[in-house]
Amino acid sequence: MVRVLGLVSAAVLAALVPSANADVPFQQLADFGLGGSPSDVNASGVIVGSVRVDREGFGASVPVIWQTPTSAPVEIPSPRGGYAVAINSNGDIIGTEFQQSGPYGVPVLWSSGERFELPDLGEGGFANDINEAGVIVGSVIVKGNYRAARWVNRELELLPVPDFQTDDGIVWSLANSINSAGVITGTVRSPVGSGTPSAALRWDDKGVSFIESGGLETKGIAIDNLGGVVINGYFDGGSSRAPAVVQPDGFVNILAVPPQYLSGASATTMSRSGLVAGYYYDMVGGTFGIKAVAWPNGVFTPLEMPAGQRYAFPSGVGSNGLVFGSATDGVTGSSVGGFWALDVEDSQLRSATVSGARGQAVELSAESFRASGANVGHSVAARVNNTLVGQAITDSTGRARLAFTIPADFAGSQMTVRYTDENGASIVSVIEVTSGCVAADLNCDGSVNSLDLAALLAAWGTAGAADLNGDGVVNSPDVAVLLSGWTG
Repeated sequence: MVRVLGLVSAAVLAALVPSANADVPFQQLADFGLGGSPSDVNASGVIVGSVRVDREGFGASVPVIWQTPTSAPVEIPSPRGGYAVAINSNGDIIGTEFQQSGPYGVPVLWSSGERFELPDLGEGGFANDINEAGVIVGSVIVKGNYRAARWVNRELELLPVPDFQTDDGIVWSLANSINSAGVITGTVRSPVGSGTPSAALRWDDKGVSFIESGGLETKGIAIDNLGGVVINGYFDGGSSRAPAVVQPDGFVNILAVPPQYLSGASATTMSRSGLVAGYYYDMVGGTFGIKAVAWPNGVFTPLEMPAGQRYAFPSGVGSNGLVFGSATDGVTGSSVGGFWALDVEDSQLRSATVSGARGQAVELSAESFRASGANVGHSVAARVNNTLVGQAITDSTGRARLAFTIPADFAGSQMTVRYTDENGASIVSVIEVTSGCVAADLNCDGSVNSLDLAALLAAWGTAGAADLNGDGVVNSPDVAVLLSGWTG
């Protein structure tokens, strides 16, 4: 059932929306002197994007990283130039390079210091987002048309396309964003352009579905970890252009612009914690312009226009509250790349010590939360003695759980566990390693059961750990000892 907050006009709704008193200041990132555009930041604070270059044999820009907001950009290896658009907590970066010849792009992954061209169908494509598990989404080109796709373990998978009517029968589909649980959003549309049929989509384990919102010509922009999707569309019967956040239960919240500004706004990005950013139309220095805006908790918050510029567009937003984007004067073609820092709640982690014997499976768990509540659907990574052992998604209480088996040959009494969530919060806990387990618990999993009986039978007639009575051979008396300690 769809519940739409938008039955009144967007102008009326806008009058009810509070806004910040002053524009959030803009902070410029270093570039090579020709401008650029940052696009994403990960839990470690590493920023990715592109900077413009004037170099023979390259396109207009090259992909770069900024290790901190005050550092110089470092080029990411790219033989033709291009742009980086997303980075996850593991440091995997995705983007698109320029084709040597052709109008499309080459989807690329940079991981652990290596560059990988992602497979397409021979005509090129675009990588748009990557989640904490390393799943990449974007589009590939099929006979000059766009087809939504994802790459799992660098293997291409085409996403299903729903029935959709266009005037010429040609349908484009685009996958734009993926959350930590692997749910994807994007758009199905006519290839003609704006003002033509389009609809926002969601792909999940049930397949593909339209996102019902009451809006017209909707487009799926980004998805957060709760499954909320920010879309662009025309609401109030087509009379107002605005972004809206659609929750999995069908609730629709139109993010309107207060009436003192010119009408019309669009979302361009959203963090996995639900922070939306985009642009709206306004007068800049007495002249028409396009200004950047964010809607933290639904509050219309203008972002400062860099001095001398007229058009500003956010291109990415991190869960740490940094909104990235670029601005231009609309005349010279030069651009200024940087960010606006919003005040957001810090993420925190809680964990407890666990204990177990060598060879025993234990549950590692940590709770991710903010002051306002649990971080649901977020990815938490666990490292034991500095080795990554896995990642898990938080449940409805904000807790992530991961099974871990204490190595049977571990010689110490304690193992260090560091948990890190995708927002950058980190906490250290320990595994207390006990001296061992009862003799009949042959696999040392804390129970004497059929698994131990199977291990004993496999060792029948030999000597060793399954010789429970110590007579030098595994036989029926050892079965009796095991059964006497049976726990099930």
